[in-house]
Amino acid sequence: MPRMSRSGFRTALRAVFHSAPSAVFLLLLVAVAGCTARPSAEYYERLVTKLRAEGKLRTETAPQNAPYDAADLVRNFERIALHHEARITRPGSEGNWVENPLQRWAGPLNYRLSGAAVTAADRAEVASLMGRIAGLTGLEISETETGWNFLILITTPEEHEEFSAVLAQLLPATAKTFDLWRKTPRLICVAHNLFSGENPNHIVTGLVSIGSETGGLLRRACLHEEIVQALGLANDHPEVRPSIFNDDGEFALLTEHDEHLLRILYDPRLEPGMSAAQAMPVVERIVAGMALDRPAARLAGGAAAGAPVAGPAGSLAPSAQDAPGN
Repeated sequence: MPRMSRSGFRTALRAVFHSAPSAVFLLLLVAVAGCTARPSAEYYERLVTKLRAEGKLRTETAPQNAPYDAADLVRNFERIALHHEARITRPGSEGNWVENPLQRWAGPLNYRLSGAAVTAADRAEVASLMGRIAGLTGLEISETETGWNFLILITTPEEHEEFSAVLAQLLPATAKTFDLWRKTPRLICVAHNLFSGENPNHIVTGLVSIGSETGGLLRRACLHEEIVQALGLANDHPEVRPSIFNDDGEFALLTEHDEHLLRILYDPRLEPGMSAAQAMPVVERIVAGMALDRPAARLAGGAAAGAPVAGPAGSLAPSAQDAPGN
């Protein structure tokens, strides 16, 4: 796609918020990686190679060596859907979780991919992922050029000032988050949620930001994690496995386990705004009715690029010694 002009971006944003209530709430969901200076594309390539050699960034959807049962799903749903990280500088840290009411997307999701770095492979990946999400959640999802309410930006550094300026005029809080991402080397990619003023637990708008420096499997991981977390699975937890909602970076792409979490979140027996005390007895009944036995042929299945699979992103968090120098 050609680069969106500043005036075009402003017009598109106004089209989204024109019909939205005036009181809008912002939730920041962030994927964090350990670096101390703005990394280059070459650094990310080396990092991915290193992590893959360590057995991380796995692409299986249902790995045999990471089994889970109904009790695990119930517990993990509460950890991921009913909590969020209090401090983004301590992702996944013990004691960093705050209880969160159940929140999920309301209405059709119309997404747009924009930015000079968007590729045909990105479009195919997002289309495949959105198709999976639609099947899991029942959401009406389509790609559009106008009237979007979910914007996915894959931008070059030269575009950042432009997008920041437009966001600052229209949504100052969102601009601050975008600026936090572009000025903080530790942040690989971010997602913003906007909530309805009529129901602060209804997500009505989403924005995902990814830099052009990321590519290949790392970009796919960003797309999977940020898009899915922007739909209401907001937290990361070190004991949730096999999952992208875990800062250890073991899994790169949406797993079967995570698909179950999405199914639970969008089950009509749950309602936005439910507390953990209200939601968890319902979650137990939902999970009790799920068929969790998996055909053997799927246990070691891998996800091909852009291909739908039956069935991660907790954040990617390489260790501090992997960080590039200043």
